[in-house]
Amino acid sequence: MKNKVEQLQKKISDYQRFGFILLAVSTFFYLGLVLPVEDKNFIQSITLGIASTTCLGFTALMYNVVRKCKTQLQELSE
Repeated sequence: MKNKVEQLQKKISDYQRFGFILLAVSTFFYLGLVLPVEDKNFIQSITLGIASTTCLGFTALMYNVVRKCKTQLQELSE
């Protein structure tokens, strides 16, 4: 049981890091979308918007997994 708790704690920290990194990447994509550049065309704007939204979706997925792991960790500790 102690091994299972350690594994869950490692998963929680890993998924939190992944979520934070994806949030940072999404921020950079969004900045690329909103900053005015002369060479940027419509296709590039759409691509940056889709990439930003996709990264935000994966960020939400990572934090959802963290929430589930924390629930499992609480159940194991009881």
